[in-house]
Amino acid sequence: MDERLLRVIREWQELELPQVKERDTEVPAGSDLVLDIVGPRRSGKTSLMFLMAKSSGPRGATLYINFENRKLLPLKEDLLNDVMEHIHGERLLEKHDCVYLFLDEVQQLPGWERYVRSIYDENRGKIRIRVSGSSSSLLSKEYAGLLTGRHLTVRVLPLSFSEFLRFRQIPVPAPEGVLGEAEEARIRTALNDYLENGGFPEVALGREGGPFLAQLLTDVISRDIISRGGVRNAALMEELAAFLIENVGALLSFGKMARYLQSRGVKATVPTLLNYFERMKEAFLFFDGTIDSPAVRDRMQFPRKIYCIDNGLLTASGVTSPGKLCENVVAVELLRRGLPVRYWKSRDGREVDFVVKDRSGTVPVQVCADAQDPVTRDRELRSLAMCAKELGLKEGVLITLGTAGEEKYRGMKIRHVPLWKFLLGTPVRKGRSRSLRLAR
Repeated sequence: MDERLLRVIREWQELELPQVKERDTEVPAGSDLVLDIVGPRRSGKTSLMFLMAKSSGPRGATLYINFENRKLLPLKEDLLNDVMEHIHGERLLEKHDCVYLFLDEVQQLPGWERYVRSIYDENRGKIRIRVSGSSSSLLSKEYAGLLTGRHLTVRVLPLSFSEFLRFRQIPVPAPEGVLGEAEEARIRTALNDYLENGGFPEVALGREGGPFLAQLLTDVISRDIISRGGVRNAALMEELAAFLIENVGALLSFGKMARYLQSRGVKATVPTLLNYFERMKEAFLFFDGTIDSPAVRDRMQFPRKIYCIDNGLLTASGVTSPGKLCENVVAVELLRRGLPVRYWKSRDGREVDFVVKDRSGTVPVQVCADAQDPVTRDRELRSLAMCAKELGLKEGVLITLGTAGEEKYRGMKIRHVPLWKFLLGTPVRKGRSRSLRLAR
């Protein structure tokens, strides 16, 4: 038995678990399957594990191991064999109906999938395994098939706006309700904070955002992307990340990106940029929106719109445009709701930020921080109307920082939805009864 592991287990058994705020993330806590809890670094995966541990019976029936714990370094590949030795040595399977095994940042342990599958198959129903990692591809390509049919994935993102309000101890209003002047002012102030500082839990709980978020961005690139291997040019990875942040929400071609970087003396090829971007997607740093088309070829060939997983990472990197921040937060919310992120573009270059498709139908959605200027307003409404007409629709939605309303424009019905209402669950199409928020 590894003495280092034994110390870590004893510390866990003696640890008084911190008070952790509940999230809206739906977790099938009673499932016998292996649960993969994935999401960005510092988004709340460990806290979710602590909540699950609290509700999983007596402390003696739970084991929590963080594979980034310095006390376990360097990691032994067969460390999980020592874990099983402890479970059998302490007769935990005889003392408890079920033992819960929480493995945090498990991707740090090479070949962990083989051990987890063996433990699962040998102790099905007696040991419930929960693993976490800061990568959407938590299962390596080599061993992904080992856990086929044996696992479920739970995604944890930075706080939604409703979660952000609860963390700030602000009552969450019903999105379709009527607020008093003071209450609405409080919500709008919180929204400005959310737009600027994002939804990482530590920031929502009062930690100074700037230094923390700047360091977090560095950690994600260095620890969750570069250190995992396959990145030969760390400087190019950092240059690409900075470029994508600066151009968030813009239409980007990887060919043009390569030529731009080459013009600055940075050696970059399209395959390398695509590879590096996919690695940043896997680490939950960025995600992309594609053109609205049923053809896979179109979605692959047309320029993409790149978005960042959290607004705080944008502002910590110098992005201050209200329009970019509003569009990015809407894109993240669509991702959170499990909806495809698609944009529309006409032949003459007019754009609509999102074409939202769900069970209730399709609606074009334009995002504009301030549509009071007549020129800006006409530009946004004209694009919406053109998109709706091309798609055979009768309405569009304009999301702004302003007030709710409805108007006719060139024969189309345009609904004005305040951003805070959308983020709290106002459906983009009227008549939809099912909440768009994640279940609590």
